[in-house]
Amino acid sequence: MSHNSVNSQIDLLEERLGVLAATVIDGRAEMLQAASAGLQLLTVDLLQMLDAKGLEQLRAPQCSRRIRSLATGLALVRENLLRQAAYVDRALELVMPSSQQKSTYPGSRTYGAPVRQSGAFNVLSA
Repeated sequence: MSHNSVNSQIDLLEERLGVLAATVIDGRAEMLQAASAGLQLLTVDLLQMLDAKGLEQLRAPQCSRRIRSLATGLALVRENLLRQAAYVDRALELVMPSSQQKSTYPGSRTYGAPVRQSGAFNVLSA
């Protein structure tokens, strides 16, 4: 395995991560699935490409810096996906208010709601 092949694989990963980040901003689900599947395949290819010699190459300062930046970028994409999921959940609550009712506890109130008075205590025990 040559040093160039590891660098070219990292180049492909960086390019695919950029495509995935742009797809998250765009918000189309089918494109998001395709972009994330492509990134996953490239990651698996990199892992299969690496052997003991390849791991030594990844420990080089330039490669390790690039891998760390990929990890940071992937974490940012994940945060943006979670943020977008929260927006979709809020929009769904506005469009379909009946979806707020939970089937498990149909009469319960949401966490943090004001406390209701339950009545007076007839017996006080310690």
